[in-house]
Amino acid sequence: MIESAEEFVRLRESGDSADYQRIKREEAPPDVWWTLVRDHPDMRFWVTFNRTVPQDVLRHLAGDDDWRVRANIAGRRGAPQDVLDALSRDGHDAVVASVASNPGTPTEVLERLSGHSWEDVRTRALEQLAQRAGGTAAR
Repeated sequence: MIESAEEFVRLRESGDSADYQRIKREEAPPDVWWTLVRDHPDMRFWVTFNRTVPQDVLRHLAGDDDWRVRANIAGRRGAPQDVLDALSRDGHDAVVASVASNPGTPTEVLERLSGHSWEDVRTRALEQLAQRAGGTAAR
């Protein structure tokens, strides 16, 4: 278990691949996640890689100024559906493309994204819809 924000930062900055794996897999108390979000903005991106981050922290980070943070959340398996819906309206195409690629994105969101102005988003949404229908995607 990661016991403090300082430990998380140290693990991330160590350069050791085993330490990097720990920041992706190990749990931490909620106050550690909130301290990282509040006091270490440069670590927010890395927080989104951890599989155990609480949903309320992810909801908060879904409004982050850094599009990479939002895109990571949009691509997470198990991301809250309301967050995916909100991120599907994001101003950054990479975030929206991540939502369109996420197998957990609600069908109604994918249907809306299948008419998106960017072809990549449309294609990804149509591929997800086709997979759900058991067929192949139209291009």
